[in-house]
Amino acid sequence: MDWSLTASLLAERDTRPIVVMDRRGRIELANGAFTSLLGRPREELLGRRWTEVCTPPEHGREVGQALRAVFTHAEHRLETQVLTRGGERLSVELDVTAVGRPPLRLVAIIMRASPPLSVPEPTASAGPSRASGPHQDLNYEISTELASFGTLKAVWTSGHAQQEEMVGQPCFGAFAHRDAPCLDCPLTATSPASWPHTIVRQASEHGDGYEVVTATPTGAGTARVSVHTIGDATLSGLFEAKVRRMANAARLSEREGDVLRYLALGRSPTDISTVLGITERTVKFHQANLLRKLGAETRYDLLRLFF
Repeated sequence: MDWSLTASLLAERDTRPIVVMDRRGRIELANGAFTSLLGRPREELLGRRWTEVCTPPEHGREVGQALRAVFTHAEHRLETQVLTRGGERLSVELDVTAVGRPPLRLVAIIMRASPPLSVPEPTASAGPSRASGPHQDLNYEISTELASFGTLKAVWTSGHAQQEEMVGQPCFGAFAHRDAPCLDCPLTATSPASWPHTIVRQASEHGDGYEVVTATPTGAGTARVSVHTIGDATLSGLFEAKVRRMANAARLSEREGDVLRYLALGRSPTDISTVLGITERTVKFHQANLLRKLGAETRYDLLRLFF
């Protein structure tokens, strides 16, 4: 049976925008929902790379790297932008998976699409919130006096000049839109004996990545707070580095390294066999070998070693 015909029939029955690409990111299939979303006929898409026809030029390299990385992961969520035929930018969330037997193909499903949010300029009554933009680092100095706790004395965003218009506002109001100090504030969550104190929290209620927040006293009645955002791309890089270090230290084969990566992602032997295009029995054979080499008795022991 012709896989492309079968895939096309299945994709057309789905109301979600769906695209199938080869290893180089060339579009082999685009369903009606996808062509309607971008306002592009199929002949403008088929045979061309995703980064050439769907991605804003400044995002091409980053998106290309993210798509190639899917071949070494079981699945990947990617938030990016796409261009319509009329030049409009849409913020989209892609669910991308490598499927089939070699040569593998990428199946990208757009789970969400909306116009990109504009970020308002800071004013005297509102400052950048924790969700104001990706990877925006923040440094500020506040009062730690009981009567004026959280009052901003100085603010720097992403290494730029001070934001004078925000001075005098409470930090929890300016950045988190709260009427009281945040429950996870590092200045109230620990004793002075443990300064500087660092916490890690989700970047925003609906955002991706995490914030590393460090608080350090700077004098009597003041403290400096630094907020550094770690995005999903960075987290994926750290994950890959950890896998490579473990695989190299244990002298795992290339295939054992692939199985290790998917086991660390929580995938079952059945799922791994589908992604790698090998039998489940072979997956379990590699799993037993890599566990032995890593000194782990079970998959749960492996996860403890990994994390």
